[in-house]
Amino acid sequence: MTKLQEKRNTLYAELTALFENAENETRAFTDEEETKFTSLSTEIAALDKQIKRETEHRNLELGKSPDSSPTDEQETRSFELYLKSQVTGDKSLETRANLTYGDNGAVIPKSIVNKIIDQVVNISPIFAKATKYYIKGDISIPKVDTSSGDISVSFASEFSSLTATAVKLTSVELKGFLAACLVVVSRKLINNSQFDIVSFVVNRMALKIAVFIENYLINGGTSATNGGTASGLKQSVTQTLNITSGSSITSDYLVDVQDTIPDVYQANACWIMHPTTRTIIRKLKDGQGNYLLIKDFNSPTGYTLLGKPVYVSDNMTGFASATAGKDFLYYGDFSGLAVKISEDANIQVLNEMYATQHATGFVLWIEIDNTVENTQKIVKGSVVAAGN
Repeated sequence: MTKLQEKRNTLYAELTALFENAENETRAFTDEEETKFTSLSTEIAALDKQIKRETEHRNLELGKSPDSSPTDEQETRSFELYLKSQVTGDKSLETRANLTYGDNGAVIPKSIVNKIIDQVVNISPIFAKATKYYIKGDISIPKVDTSSGDISVSFASEFSSLTATAVKLTSVELKGFLAACLVVVSRKLINNSQFDIVSFVVNRMALKIAVFIENYLINGGTSATNGGTASGLKQSVTQTLNITSGSSITSDYLVDVQDTIPDVYQANACWIMHPTTRTIIRKLKDGQGNYLLIKDFNSPTGYTLLGKPVYVSDNMTGFASATAGKDFLYYGDFSGLAVKISEDANIQVLNEMYATQHATGFVLWIEIDNTVENTQKIVKGSVVAAGN
């Protein structure tokens, strides 16, 4: 199956090159190109039929009808067969697994990816609340820029001219920055028929990815593959309330932070800060001596500040250690953060690297990017040097 798919990809690349050459030179096909186009098209069609027959044959082996999509159980079984085939070297298991392959290894079945993502959502509140786009490749999200004017509405009378207002339409770009996580598993466990290798790999990867994604969504990072800087809240939040270095957080300051967000976006708003910052805020009281941050068993985090849940993250900078230019808290509706994550996640198996440990490494590759798509929804608290 893999060889058939690779051959088809090679032929399709030749076919695409024919079109690109003709388009670049603004001309029609030559007779030679027309003949080659017909030959390539015929061979691709024949390969498609063969690939379909192979797929139907393997579907029947897995106990599903030729035209049906695989169930979650069948995809889990296929993934298990693939993982064990890479450890044991049994090619028959790999053939029965019937997975497709990309540049970074085998493409993980969608049901397995969804299990990982679902756990990441449960672990990471920022990722859970963000607006997610499960799309492969770069995407552009339209955005209205009202900094130089907005659409106006006013009373009008018949037969009088209306004045048009120009509104600037911009966009935010989301690219594909590659990231990877590594899970090492004992070969003894993998070879144990009672060991649920799929659940183990999924759980470990979900935990590692959640830690990575949360740090990335907050602080951004530099992509070694793309050679660019992937933004996070730190780089893409534009609404800022500053506090002078050496001063203290006050209740008035927190009220100002909260009121920066329009009321229409307050319903799902929350706070994100470092645990040490929460400790400082826990000691603040209002004019009647009541603590601002209170225990609330109805809150998903157990605490509320000015009526909104408080989430803590070790990936945030603590207020006490924040120097000039550092952000120490975020507040708002985090659906304003757009996260693009590829539907196609790939896995590579590292046998030789951990052979001396009698273990196998599984590397999950994902493609991800993020930026704030609605700047009104999120505000950050930042420290500035005295005098600024």
